[in-house]
Amino acid sequence: MVRSLYKMLLLAAVLLAAHADEDIEVEEVEGAERQLPSMLLYKKLTPSADFTVMSPINVTLTVFNKGPGKAHQIIVADDNWKSDKFIVVAGDNNFTLEYLEAGDSYSHDFTVKPIRKLYHRVRPAKMLYVLSPPSDAETLSLDGLTTHLSNSIGEMRVTPPKDNLEENLLLVGRVLTLNVIQTKSGWTVAAVLALIAIGAQLYFVGSTVMQKRRHLRALEDIKKL
Repeated sequence: MVRSLYKMLLLAAVLLAAHADEDIEVEEVEGAERQLPSMLLYKKLTPSADFTVMSPINVTLTVFNKGPGKAHQIIVADDNWKSDKFIVVAGDNNFTLEYLEAGDSYSHDFTVKPIRKLYHRVRPAKMLYVLSPPSDAETLSLDGLTTHLSNSIGEMRVTPPKDNLEENLLLVGRVLTLNVIQTKSGWTVAAVLALIAIGAQLYFVGSTVMQKRRHLRALEDIKKL
């Protein structure tokens, strides 16, 4: 009887050990499934300053997955370029990825042109992605998407295109005036002052000539007497 009891206790210990091993394996699997991606979206403009009307601006959107998990069903959209301000001349301002492994990155480029002079706030691009594995992501609704925004660039100023001839003339003007007159408005003021000076000089010369003529006429009248 003692031997039977001992066997039963030994069997129970073995079963408990096996059950504990199964629990550990389940926890390890669940822990592996809980590895989530760490996503980052970076937005870059080239050039980054001195924007002019109808000059191309290249927009680069780069997605990074810092890991440790894998991201699925990635959607990136940059709806910052409205048609009343810009035209997209190359590429698309949105893209999708089926997945992105941990440690990987992906870059997407498109080109826009500003169609008029303006001040424009460059808003962040938006990224949506799924944390679940593909089998679950295929039937997942939009409510299951995780949203992430890119960096913010701030405000951009678009100016009319520069005239190279005008720039060269201004450069010559700076040299001739020892950098006293540097801008187009400065030359406008200088031209107005020059016209005033010329007008005053002409008035002075004309007044002098008229006085001399009156003096000569007076002398002629005296001689006739």
